[in-house]
Amino acid sequence: MRRSLKIFLPLLCFLLTGCGNLFYFSKLGWHQSFITFQSVPVQEVLRDETLEDEAKKKIHIIQEVKRYGEERLGLRRTGSYTKFFEVKRPVLHVITASEKDRLHLHHWNFPVIGRTTYKSFFTIEGALKEKRFLERKGFDTYLQQAAAYSTLGWLKDPIFSTMLKWDEPTLTNIILHEMAHATVYFKGETDLNEQLATFIGNQGAIEFLTEMYGPGSKEVTEAIHIQKDDLLLSEWIDQACQRLSTYYAQELSRDEKLKGREEVFQFIKEDFRELKVRFKTDSYKDFKKIDLNNAVLLAYRRYIHRLEKFEALYEHLGWDLRKVVEFLKEIKASKDKPSSHLDRWMKERGITVPNYKTSQE
Repeated sequence: MRRSLKIFLPLLCFLLTGCGNLFYFSKLGWHQSFITFQSVPVQEVLRDETLEDEAKKKIHIIQEVKRYGEERLGLRRTGSYTKFFEVKRPVLHVITASEKDRLHLHHWNFPVIGRTTYKSFFTIEGALKEKRFLERKGFDTYLQQAAAYSTLGWLKDPIFSTMLKWDEPTLTNIILHEMAHATVYFKGETDLNEQLATFIGNQGAIEFLTEMYGPGSKEVTEAIHIQKDDLLLSEWIDQACQRLSTYYAQELSRDEKLKGREEVFQFIKEDFRELKVRFKTDSYKDFKKIDLNNAVLLAYRRYIHRLEKFEALYEHLGWDLRKVVEFLKEIKASKDKPSSHLDRWMKERGITVPNYKTSQE
């Protein structure tokens, strides 16, 4: 999965949580502590003669992206990416759950970060146990793996060795995505947090790589294609969700809905077969292999829904990504409900958000 996910500072959550989550947070805390204390300074890694030059190049790129994000985009300065952690498997496993007879995500309530629509685990065993528990309760589930995450600036997130396998556009995108989380985080607004970070990662990667390699470079072209693929899948998922919502709104019993929805999912799968030839990158190459359910669609939608709203904001602010970041900080400082604040602000200025239609070029 290209998108990395995040958890909030587990040690702090552990200290503030009630008994019901004690075991869960204690395990998160143990694993996070191990990562924190076993991480090695980047300078030491770069002196390692056995490390391949390509890996060292990626580490330098991460440091350049971090500097660019802080100095040029106004993203929060942190001590992240100054250390390195070797890992042989996905860093994090993330579970999403949804009701079966309507598009409604299950949520968890945590201290400090509020309501979230996914739950994270450092071990596959813990994630599978949660998955089985949710399925016994009658939920659709979707389990994803992540090669990186953010502690929102509370800890010094390391460079995970898995990051060094990504190409430069993907690496740049995800570093800026995670830096956005550490800069602007709205309590209890999981989807908005992910969507604004997706936009900043996408657009920031294009701008950084343009300065580094030039506007016509293969790196910039790939970054632009990543952004377009997100917009293309966003449009498709919105249509798929609308079809499902219309179906679930019928006056049918729950059993009838669950039986009949398989035909709707089959139609959606066939529609995706026609869509996949339009993708320019491998970002969603594995999507066709996934057994569709409500949780799958909503998990992907969480990151890319209505990105055109941020595109319109970016254009209104003079195509200046730093101004977008500063504006989001202002919303955070206002204590208003962020989505309502943004919608009202855009409406007052006559900023329209067209339904984005991607071309087939």
